[in-house]
Amino acid sequence: MKESVDMNIAAEVVMLLARLGVRDARCLRIYQDAVRQAIEHETGGQEEPDWSALPTMLQRQLVLLETSLRDSAARRSPVAAAQSADADPTVPTEDKAARNPARRRPLSSGHAPEVRSMEEKLHDERLPIQQLLREDCVHVGLIDPKTAERLVGNMTGKTSRDAELEIVEHLRQHLQDQVKGFIRKAKGGPWGDPRTQEDLRKDIHAARSVRSVLMLARQVVKEYQTWEQEHGRHGILGLFSPRRKLAR
Repeated sequence: MKESVDMNIAAEVVMLLARLGVRDARCLRIYQDAVRQAIEHETGGQEEPDWSALPTMLQRQLVLLETSLRDSAARRSPVAAAQSADADPTVPTEDKAARNPARRRPLSSGHAPEVRSMEEKLHDERLPIQQLLREDCVHVGLIDPKTAERLVGNMTGKTSRDAELEIVEHLRQHLQDQVKGFIRKAKGGPWGDPRTQEDLRKDIHAARSVRSVLMLARQVVKEYQTWEQEHGRHGILGLFSPRRKLAR
């Protein structure tokens, strides 16, 4: 049954990456393993989990992966925004208002509409990133709870985009330092080949969102655990030792 599930996961990831134009074999393997690990985590590591929930879990992980890849691609190749109707002097004001319901004259309802401050709007935009920091990034061992709270606090007053750029830079450096330390202690481990090390370094450097770094961190943990099991080294060289038990 597990083999069938793995094949299903692999097929769905292949179709998603093909649709997005990603054809690199290494990326394919990384994303397949990351999605598989996330689903294994959701099932709680049970030997005989309820596979009837697989479609829902798989779809959720595919949405996260697609969002991450599209976000990363958009940041690597920014495009100019299309001109709005407001910038076109040939469009009458009445037509603009008719096409934009948000700008129509509101009907009197007897009470003033609720006005939200800019900081309240920014706060709501930052919530998804804050959740990833406090939960997923801490769980996989990428950062500890104290660091997560510090990064969340530093987001105050910033747009989600600007705040995420700073956070991603921190997470990438932290992940790179952790991998370097492990390679030294394990004399290479699963990344003993210099070319593999360079590919991993490039993957980390190319990450442009918190989700992208998180996917890489999960893959790093997965590769380490596989290497550890194959070489009979259990718990001696924990890659993310403070949280390693939770990352399983």
